[in-house]
This record gives sequence, C-alpha cells and structure tokens, in this order.
Amino acid sequence: MTEEEFEILVFDPPHLGMPGRPSSCGRCENVEGFVEIFVTVEDGRIIDTGFLTNIPGDGLACASMCCEASVGLTLPEASALGEEACLDKLPSTARERMSRAGITELCLRAMEQALTGAAAGSS
Repeated sequence: MTEEEFEILVFDPPHLGMPGRPSSCGRCENVEGFVEIFVTVEDGRIIDTGFLTNIPGDGLACASMCCEASVGLTLPEASALGEEACLDKLPSTARERMSRAGITELCLRAMEQALTGAAAGSS
C-alpha cells in the first residue's frame, strides 16, 4: 500500500461502524483513546466485522485492518492473528507508529475480547 492509499484508508476506512447483527464486541482503552471491535459469527466463522474508535488516523487504519484480516476466519484462526497479519499491507512508517503508540496492541486486545465473547455465546 502506498502512502496515498493509506491516506484514503484513513479518510474512509472499511468496517467503520457496527455490523448488522453483531454476535459480540470487545473494547479496550489506553491513553490514546479506545477501540471497540464487533464481530458477527455464523457457523463458527466471522462473516462481518466493524469497529468504533476515537483514535484518529492510525487508530482508524489499524482497527479497520484488524477487522479486514479476521473476516472469513474461524474463531481460533482469528484469535491467532498477530500484528503482522493485521498490518502487513500498510506502509512501514505507519506500522512503526502504531506499534510504538500501542495502537496495534489495543486493537488486537479488543478483537480478542470480541472473539472470547463470541465463543462464549456459541457454547
């Protein structure tokens, strides 16, 4: 992804907002702000995701990419997602900023909470 494509992603991130019929959500906060991730699960697979955040720019991009990386995965597969799986398409400068500020960790923790809630709901 080029810097220009990254700017477009930040301006209009996919997955922004709640998906229809979310199965679960997870929310995490730090000094930067909050990230809340929603997942819709059917037949053990994530079919839709969405997010809310008050972290501009990098927060919008990071949450969107984490959501994108999880669509179509089973809950265990999505739980195994790491920083690289979520951010591999972003420019290296953006990845470094997000990691340094703890935004990636925040997004992944919110995703893990959402997946834990979805797993508990399907039991």
